[in-house]
Amino acid sequence: MAFIEVEKKIYENEWAMHDLHSHPHYEFYFLTKGSRSFFLSNALYKLAAPAIVIIPPHVMHKTEGGAFERYNINVSEGYLDDFEKETFGKRALQVIKPKPTEEAELLKLLALLEETDRRQKYGESVLNKLFSYFVLTVSKISDAHLFPHRETKNSIPPLILKVIDYVNEHYSESQTLDDIAKAFFVSRSTLIYNFKKYTNCSLIDFVLNVRLTKAKELLLNTKKSVGEISELCGFSSSNYFGLIFKKKENLSPANYRKHQNTKT
Repeated sequence: MAFIEVEKKIYENEWAMHDLHSHPHYEFYFLTKGSRSFFLSNALYKLAAPAIVIIPPHVMHKTEGGAFERYNINVSEGYLDDFEKETFGKRALQVIKPKPTEEAELLKLLALLEETDRRQKYGESVLNKLFSYFVLTVSKISDAHLFPHRETKNSIPPLILKVIDYVNEHYSESQTLDDIAKAFFVSRSTLIYNFKKYTNCSLIDFVLNVRLTKAKELLLNTKKSVGEISELCGFSSSNYFGLIFKKKENLSPANYRKHQNTKT
């Protein structure tokens, strides 16, 4: 079935996501205090509060940095009406900087949304109406306050960005780390070291996460068999795909498809 979850978090110390991840729902991320390095799709952003990012389904992302506060709204595509889908689609994968008056209005709405969701205070219909008004408010933020630019300070070097793009394009091919290094005329050790240094993620984990993200998208959006998806996503065998998938998701590919289809 369709769902929405609203959450507020306060981190008083440095905190980083353990790994790049993706999910089959939209995520609305509102940084209200502090700053974060935000890896999104194939770019690194430097976010400073207030900043908003809308992450579509099946897009890999992670954040890291010092103390901060943020709101998250996780919402399935099935929960959104046509206007909400259009708004999220237009504003996705960008960094939105609201004006002070817009920020104040959004924070009031987020506080009400979080309390309503957490305490189930007013019921689902009120939560739905609050969310609809919230999306309407987001839709009115001026395009002049959109900054879809990569981080410039301590940014990911061009080589690593090219490798990220390369992996996203060639994930279906059964390539080793040596093959990727040869494609960019660098040594395997140099590539592994620099990829980890600038993304805080090992290259082998990144390749695996890209393949799993694509696999999850195919499981939910096609009727292809697990074996076909395994091959299309570059896994050496369907058995290996099943083992890795279950280790990461705590569900077999077939059960993941069944479980997620009941939520959307």
